[in-house]
Amino acid sequence: MAFEKELLVATQAVRKASLLTKRIQGRVIAHKDSSTLIKSDSSPVTIGDYAAQTVIINAIKSNFPDDKILGEESAAGLKDEFLSEILKEIKENDTIFDESYSTDFKFRSDEYPLKTIDDVRNVINLGDYKGGRQGRFWCLDPIDGTKGFLRGEQFAVCLGLIVDGTTQVGVLGCPNLSLKEYGGEKDIEGYEKFGYIFRAVRGQGAFYQPNASDPTDNSHWTTCHVRQLQDAQQMISLEGVEKAHSSHSEQSEIKREQGITKTLHLDSQAKYCLLALGLGDVYLRLPIKLSFQEKIYDHAAGNVIVHEAGGIHTDAMENVPLDFGNGLTLSTKGVIASSGPQRLHDAVVSTSESVITSRASK
Repeated sequence: MAFEKELLVATQAVRKASLLTKRIQGRVIAHKDSSTLIKSDSSPVTIGDYAAQTVIINAIKSNFPDDKILGEESAAGLKDEFLSEILKEIKENDTIFDESYSTDFKFRSDEYPLKTIDDVRNVINLGDYKGGRQGRFWCLDPIDGTKGFLRGEQFAVCLGLIVDGTTQVGVLGCPNLSLKEYGGEKDIEGYEKFGYIFRAVRGQGAFYQPNASDPTDNSHWTTCHVRQLQDAQQMISLEGVEKAHSSHSEQSEIKREQGITKTLHLDSQAKYCLLALGLGDVYLRLPIKLSFQEKIYDHAAGNVIVHEAGGIHTDAMENVPLDFGNGLTLSTKGVIASSGPQRLHDAVVSTSESVITSRASK
């Protein structure tokens, strides 16, 4: 099977980071002032973000030492006290994480230890690749939806493997996701409090399982399929919670034009997971400013999961596939994913193009 080891390493790393961030979320919220920093773009970043990036990069480099990694976070400017707290969280999580069946790969190696704050700083900064057209690299968002994380709501741990500009492997951990909350019939009994993990390899389908399950047990993986629709009025829209992240007013225009009346709001790439499960049908993300460029780590993992579940994923104006070989950002304006069929997706993008063009002409 193509990318078999990459899928195993990515799944285990995201699972470990998901359980780690789930465990520390309450403490981060309770101690927000000391556990959260504000980056230069005014967005928050927490100990959880850095801890997740550390354990995932450590797993990747221990198994694929020559691979490059494009991670969202950098350790530049972090004080020793903050790095010490990150290391403490990682060590505490190690005591409860069962690695007994993880024989095909390792989370650490002699070359990439996690014993000191300098080790943590160095590993975080291994995510400094800027992307590109040729070769392979990993694309990592350790906590997508940090504001949702800080509200105690939805967030996702996101990891994708990009080869020659195309995402080939995608894994998403959604530690707070309840399927029942978003229209699913029920959650898998006994695992509700841990959320779910989703994964896909291009050409091999998309699957999900409870996050606390053994990823090496294939009997626990369930296939993901988007819904089959006849008209846009049946669509359930998926949109972010934060109005600063996308143009909710213009997205409302699209929904009004297409007759879409139901919307689910949630943070992070968990929206792609609901789409892949058939619990939502169209993900709308129109830029507030036309100068804004989407970061590839916000969409890479979801891209292959949506495609392998039978969905469609394009930009919001030209209706072209997303290009992950453009560097750190996508060259497109806005993003739309849908369950299809193609004619419904085309109609949504056409309306989106008109809305964005109208704004640009004002």
